[in-house]
Amino acid sequence: MTTNLLEDFLKSLSISVYPSSLRRINESFYIFVAKTNKEKRVGFLTDSNSFYLQDPYFPENKKIEELNLYVNLYPLNFDNYKKINNFIKISPSICKRKTSFGTGDRLGLVTSAQISALKEYNLFPIVAQQSPRELIKTHRDFKDVLLKSVLGILEANYQGEYGADADHIKDEKYLLEAIDAGYTMYTLDISDLIQKISSLSQKELKEKFEKISGTSKKIIEKYAGRKVKISEDQYFELSYDELCKSAIIYENAMPFIEMVYDILRSKLTEFDIEISIDEGERDTTPEDHVFVVEYLHQKGIDFKSLAPKFPGEFQKGIDYQGNIKEFEESLVKHYTLAKNLEGYRLSLHSGSDKFSIYKIFYKITQENFHIKTSGTSWLEAVKVIAKFEPDLFLELYNIALESLEESKKAYKVNIKKEDFPKEIKEDLLAFLSKKEVRQLFHISYGTLLEEKREEIYSILDKYEEDHYKFVYENIKRHLQELFEEGKNV
Repeated sequence: MTTNLLEDFLKSLSISVYPSSLRRINESFYIFVAKTNKEKRVGFLTDSNSFYLQDPYFPENKKIEELNLYVNLYPLNFDNYKKINNFIKISPSICKRKTSFGTGDRLGLVTSAQISALKEYNLFPIVAQQSPRELIKTHRDFKDVLLKSVLGILEANYQGEYGADADHIKDEKYLLEAIDAGYTMYTLDISDLIQKISSLSQKELKEKFEKISGTSKKIIEKYAGRKVKISEDQYFELSYDELCKSAIIYENAMPFIEMVYDILRSKLTEFDIEISIDEGERDTTPEDHVFVVEYLHQKGIDFKSLAPKFPGEFQKGIDYQGNIKEFEESLVKHYTLAKNLEGYRLSLHSGSDKFSIYKIFYKITQENFHIKTSGTSWLEAVKVIAKFEPDLFLELYNIALESLEESKKAYKVNIKKEDFPKEIKEDLLAFLSKKEVRQLFHISYGTLLEEKREEIYSILDKYEEDHYKFVYENIKRHLQELFEEGKNV
C-alpha cells in the first residue's frame, strides 16, 4: 500500500519510482530510488518535516496525506552518500567469503541489473570496479563509480555486503583517490615495473642476478629443488634457474607493493589487496608464483588474492583462446601452491565471456577464487543500440573502425581494420555476436563516448528495461557457466 501511494503521488509530479527499491528503515522512515526526467535520485519518506539532505528536489518536503509522511528526493553526491551511510550502511566492505565476482559498469547505469544476478549465488559481489585507464576513457572518477554503484544497489534493494575494487592501480595518485572515495579492494598492477628478460643474454642475466637482494637469495635457497605434491602420485619440482629468473623479473616491483601497503595501513583499518602479475611478457611459472608470494609474506604484506598469467589468450569480450588442457595443468600447479603457501585466493582477470574454462576454474580452485568481468556489460549496451537504434549502431561501428589503431594501444586484441566489412548485410545482433566485432566494440568505448555520449545515454535511458534485461541475462549466463546447475543458494 505504501509503495502504491508513493508511486501515485510522485507520478502526479512526473516522477517515476522504482517500486522494488522501497526499503523500510523503521516504522516511519523509508528510502527508495526515483527518476526525475533522466536523473536518478535517492528518495526519503519520513514523518519529519525537517529532514533534509543537500540539494533537495523540492524546496520544502511534500506531505502525502494518506500516509501522513513527508517525501523529498536528493542527488546521490558524495556528501549525501556519507550522511545516508550514518543511518543505513550503504558503503562497501572487505571480502569475508571464499568466492567473489567482480563486475565493472563503465557507463554507471546497470549495477542494479548486475547485483540482481549476483545476489542469486553464494558469492561476494564486487560491483564498483574500475581502473584508471577506464576512468580516463569514460571521463569519470572513483567517487562517481562508487556513487553510481550505490545507487544501483539501492535501486535493486540489495541489503547484503559488497566490495569496491580500485582496479589496476599503478601509481600513488590514483591510489589516494580511491582511498579518499572509500574503496575496499586495491588491485595492484606491477606490469610496468617488472624486468623483461626474453632479450637478455646469459651474461646479462648473470649480472642482474648478482645484484638481487639478500631476501631474494634466501627465497631461492629455500625453494630451489623443492618438490610440490599435487596428489599421491603427482608432483612438480621448483627449479633453481627459474627461481633466479623470477627474482630478476619481479624484485624491482616489490617496493611498489610495499609502499602501497604502508599507505593503506596508515589510512584504512581494513582493506583487501590483489596482486596482478597477469600482464607480463610470459606465462606465470610456479617459480614466479612462489617468489612473489614468499617475498611479500616475508615483508609482512597481507594480500588476499593473486592473479597469475595463465597459458592461452584472455582477450577482451570473447571466450578463452588456447589449449584448455594446458590451462588446466597450469591452474592445478598454481592452486596447489596457493594452498601450500596459504592466505590468499587465485584471481582470473579478463574473465568476461571465458565460458569454456569456468567450470574447470571453479572445480580446481574448490570455490576459492575471484573473477573480474568488465566490458561484457558495455557490450550489452551496444546490443541495445543495435536492436533499437540501428542507424546509431552503424555510426558507432564506423567510428570504432576509424579509431581502431588508437584503441588497440590500450588493449591486446588480434584484430585489424581489414577484418571488417564496410557494409553490414546481415542482422545487426548476429553481426555483433561475431568475435572480432565484439572485440572492436569492447575496446572502442572511450572513443565512442567521446563522439556520441549524449546519444548513447539517451537511447539507454529510453530502453532501460531492455538494457537491464540484457545485462542481467549476460551476468547470469556467466554465473550459470561458472557454478553449474545446483550451485545456486
